[in-house]
Amino acid sequence: MRNFTFLIGSSDDDGWVQYLKTAYFSGDYNFENYNASAYHISLSEESKVEGCSNLAAIAVEIGRGRAMADGWCLDDTFSCLVEE
Repeated sequence: MRNFTFLIGSSDDDGWVQYLKTAYFSGDYNFENYNASAYHISLSEESKVEGCSNLAAIAVEIGRGRAMADGWCLDDTFSCLVEE
């Protein structure tokens, strides 16, 4: 299994990517000070999705889907994937 976390936040917050990554890596997962969310994704090495070349690409698609289902949109947001 490989574990990923998809982070997404509002682009209205200047410098949010660096602050969000700092908060994530420091263990501050509540994101109360951020307009952001984190989605944890675990995939087996055998996972395959047509159009995705590797597990990270699959994790991004899953993370985006979960974020969109949770009310996020791609407009005015930044996102990134971290592997744990």
